[in-house]
Amino acid sequence: MQNTPLTNHKLIRFGVILLFILPLWINVSAQAVSDTLQTVIQDTIPSALNDTIPRAAERDTTLIQDAREEAQGEETPQSPQNREADRQSAPDAVNFQAQDSLTFKFGDQRIANLYGSSNVKHTNGELSAGEIELNLNINQVEAIADNPQDTLSYPVLRRQQDEIRSTRVLFNYESERGKFEVAEIEVDDGYLIGTKVKNVSRSEVFIEEGIYSTCPPDHMYYYIQADRMKVVDEEEVFFTNARLFILDIPYPLVFPFGYVPAGIESRESGLLEPTYVYQNTSARGIGLQNLGWFQYFNDYFTAQTSFDLFTSGTFFNESRFQYRNTGQYNGSLTLGYSRERGLEPTDPDFTETTSKRLSLSHDQQLSPYANLTANINLQTSNYFKRNSFDPDERARTSTTSRLSYRYSHPEGTYNFSATSNLNQQFATNSTRLTGPEFTFSARQFSPFKSEQTGFQEEQWYERISISYRNNFKSEFDFTPEDADSAGVSWLEALFDPSKYREATDNDRHIQYGFQQRVGVSANQIVPSQFLNVSANINLTEYWYPTTIRKEWNEQENRIESERVREFETARDFSTSLSFNTTFYGISQLSIGNFEGLRHTVRPNISFSFSPDFSDDFWGYYREVQSDTVGNTQTYSIFEDEIFRGPGSGEQRTMSFGISNIFETKQVKRDSTGEVQSTNLRLIDNLSANSSYNFAADSLNFGRVNMSLSSRVIDGLRISANANYSVYTRDENGREVNTFIWEDSNKYLQPLSYSLNLSTSFNGGSRGPRITTPDYRPYDPLDQTFFSPVDSRFNLQPIQRTDTPWSVGLDFSYRWTYRFGQDARKSAVLNANNIQFNLTPKWNVSTRIGYDFIEKELTPSQFSLQRDMICWNLSFQFNPFGDFQYYFFRLSLSSSQIQGLFQKLPLLNNLERSSSPTGRNPRF
Repeated sequence: MQNTPLTNHKLIRFGVILLFILPLWINVSAQAVSDTLQTVIQDTIPSALNDTIPRAAERDTTLIQDAREEAQGEETPQSPQNREADRQSAPDAVNFQAQDSLTFKFGDQRIANLYGSSNVKHTNGELSAGEIELNLNINQVEAIADNPQDTLSYPVLRRQQDEIRSTRVLFNYESERGKFEVAEIEVDDGYLIGTKVKNVSRSEVFIEEGIYSTCPPDHMYYYIQADRMKVVDEEEVFFTNARLFILDIPYPLVFPFGYVPAGIESRESGLLEPTYVYQNTSARGIGLQNLGWFQYFNDYFTAQTSFDLFTSGTFFNESRFQYRNTGQYNGSLTLGYSRERGLEPTDPDFTETTSKRLSLSHDQQLSPYANLTANINLQTSNYFKRNSFDPDERARTSTTSRLSYRYSHPEGTYNFSATSNLNQQFATNSTRLTGPEFTFSARQFSPFKSEQTGFQEEQWYERISISYRNNFKSEFDFTPEDADSAGVSWLEALFDPSKYREATDNDRHIQYGFQQRVGVSANQIVPSQFLNVSANINLTEYWYPTTIRKEWNEQENRIESERVREFETARDFSTSLSFNTTFYGISQLSIGNFEGLRHTVRPNISFSFSPDFSDDFWGYYREVQSDTVGNTQTYSIFEDEIFRGPGSGEQRTMSFGISNIFETKQVKRDSTGEVQSTNLRLIDNLSANSSYNFAADSLNFGRVNMSLSSRVIDGLRISANANYSVYTRDENGREVNTFIWEDSNKYLQPLSYSLNLSTSFNGGSRGPRITTPDYRPYDPLDQTFFSPVDSRFNLQPIQRTDTPWSVGLDFSYRWTYRFGQDARKSAVLNANNIQFNLTPKWNVSTRIGYDFIEKELTPSQFSLQRDMICWNLSFQFNPFGDFQYYFFRLSLSSSQIQGLFQKLPLLNNLERSSSPTGRNPRF
C-alpha cells in the first residue's frame, strides 16, 4: 500500500502527535523532526492547538511555550539549543527520552509510554527502565521489570546519591512518595530488600517482609528478616517480629521488635557497648569488658572512659581525653587504674594487685618562633605487665617524661630553652628529676671580620669566632636504701626534705647550679690548600650555692662529709690545636664490571692542654685523712655538685686518628655498546683513633677504637665497632704500665666488639587478583555445600602468587671482655614487620626474634587476618616467653550488628582468648 505525503490521514495524525511531543524530547529527537515536518505543522496544527489542549496544560508551561513557538516558527524560529535552555531554566521540568519509541495519549489523562532504555528525569528523582509509563496529570511514573528473575532488567530509581532497584516502581515526583515491589535499597552501612516498599516521604520508608544485612545482596551470608520495617533518614532501621539468619539457617530466637542505630559519627556521644567475659571465671567471676561512654563536647575536645568489671572485685579503667585546634595545639590525657584480686580472701592463692598510669601529651605552637611540648608518663612498675599485650611495652624497665619550651629569636640572635626531665627506674625504684633547666646560647660572631669583603684576601684573625652559652640546672635524685620496701615515694620526698633524708640517708635533697661557657676558635690559621690548622680556647665558669667539706672521724674511723651552704665559684679552661688534611690514592684495577679504585684518606692529629686544677693554687681541692695510719686523699669541694667542677690532673694529650673511604665505579654496557657508569662506595667509613697523654706518669696511651660502616650490598647496612687496650693486667684485673706484647704474643687486648646488620625486603608490587565466588544459598538437602571439592575447580584463572610482602631483619652481636671470666656475649636476630598474603584474602603479620647465645626465641607476636566480604577473622597469639596468650575473633565488619552478635547466646563463642590477665585486647 502506498501513501502520498501530506494526504494520508494516518501520517497527518502522526505528525500532529509529534508536534506536541517533540518539544519534550531530547535535543537530538527534537532537532531531527522539526525540519522535515515544518509544512505539516503550519497547515494542520493551529486549530487543533486550541481545541485539544484544555486548561490542564497550564501546569506544563514548557510544553505550551514550545508548541506555540513551533506553530509560529516562520517569524521567530526556535533552535533545539534554545528549547533546552528553557527546560533548564524551569526547575520543575520533566525531561524524558526513549531509545526505541514512545506514544502519547492526549485528553484528560496525558499519559506517555516510553520503550527501550527509557529515562525520565526530574529534580526529585530519575527513573531508568526498559519501559516507563509517565502520567503528567498526577506527576507519576511507573515501571515494571520484564522478568523478575533477571535483576539486570529491574527499574532503577535514583534520588541524589540513593539508588533503589525493584521489580515494580510507582513514584510521584512531586510528593516524593512511591511504592516498590521486591526492591533493593542501599542505606548507610547496609542493604534492605523488601517484597513491598512504600516511600511516604523523602525521610521515611515502610517495608513489608524486609531483609536487612551489611553484606551485599550477591553475598548475603547473614541477614535480619522482619515482617515490617521502617527506615528513617536512610540510616536508622526499626523492625518488628524479626529473626536472624546465618547462611540461611534461622537463629532459634525471634525478636518482637528491634532497632539498628545509625552509623557511628565522630561528632556524637554515646554508650560503649560492653562484651561478656567468660574466660577464667573460676578466678575472676563473671564480667563485662569495655563498658563505658564516649563524650563529644565540641570539635576541639572529646573524652572516653571504659571499664572492665568482674564479680570478684577485679576491675580496670582507662579514661582518655583528646583535644586539638589545628595549627595551634593538640594533645591527650590518659588515666589508667586497675585492681586485680581473687574471688575470696580465704583462697590459698589469693592475691591483690593495683597498678596506675598517667600519660599526658601536648604540643603547642605559641608563635612562629616559640613552641611548647610535653610528654609525661607516670606509672607503677607493673602497669604494662598487667594491662598491655605489646612486647615492647611489657619489656620496659623505666619510663621517661619530658617538658620543654623553646624560643628562637626571629633574626637568629639567640636561642632560649627551658626543659625538665623525669626518669624512673623500676628495677632499683630510683627516680631522677632534672629541671627546670634553662639554656641560653648566643649566635656565633666574628669580631674581626672585615666589612669590605671581596676587595682583599681574608686575614687569619678575621676567621676568629666567639660563641657564648650558659646553663642553669637543678636535679633531684631519689634512690631509697630499701628499694623493694621503701615506705616513702619519690613525690613525697620531693616536697618534704625530712622524708627524703629518711628514705635515702643523705641530705642532698635538691641540687642546682649555674654554668657559663665562652668558646674562641679560629679556622685555617695557616694559609694552605693542603692542610687545615685550627685552634680553640674554652673558658668555663661554675656557680654553686653549696660545697662540701670532709673530716676524719677518729671515733668511728670513717670519713664524714659536711655541706657548707655558701656561694662559691670555680673556673677552668682548656686549649687545643688540630691539624687535618685529605689525600687520595687511585688505582686502575679492574675486576669484572668494576673499574678503578679510589682511596680517600683523612688523617687528623690534635693537641690539647688543661692544667691540673687539683693544685693548691686554684683552691678547688682539699686533703682529708683516709685511714688510721694517716694516709690522705684529695677531694674536690664541688664533687657532689650538679656540674662537678674543674677536673684533676694535668692534660697534655695528643689525639690522632685516620678515616678511610673506598670507592669504585660500576660500568654496564648494553647490547648497543652504550656505557653507563655509577659510583659505588665499598666502605663508607673505616677509622681508627687513639690518644697519648704526655702529662700522665703511667698508662699514657688511651684506648684504641676502630669502626667500620658500609652499604656496599644494596639494602644491607653494616656497622662494626671494636675497642682495644695496649696494657696488660695484674692478678686483680687492673691495668699496669706494661705493654701487652711484652708479656704475651698479643699486640692488643680486645675489650669489646659489636656488629650490626640490618636490611628489609619487599615484593609483589602488582598484588594479587582477588575474585569472590558467588553466594550459594544454603539447602539442607544439598550436601555438596560442605564438600571439600569445589565444583568450579580448574575452571577459573589461577590466582597470582606475587602478593605484596615485606620483612625487616636486624642482627646484633655483642662481645665484652671480663677479666678471669668468660666474655659476655649476645647474638640476637630480630625479624620485624613481617607481612605477606598467604592467599589473596589471608594476611599474615608477625615479629619474631631468636637469641643464638641463650638458644631461645624472644617474645614474639603472630597475627592472621581474613577478609570475608562482610566478616573479619583475626587470630593473634604469642607462643613464647613468660606471657603466652592467644586471641581468636570472628566479627562482622559493621560495628552495630557486631554488638548484637556479642550478646546473643552461642554467637558469643565467636570470640575466644587465653591470657594471664584474662582480658582481651581492644581491637
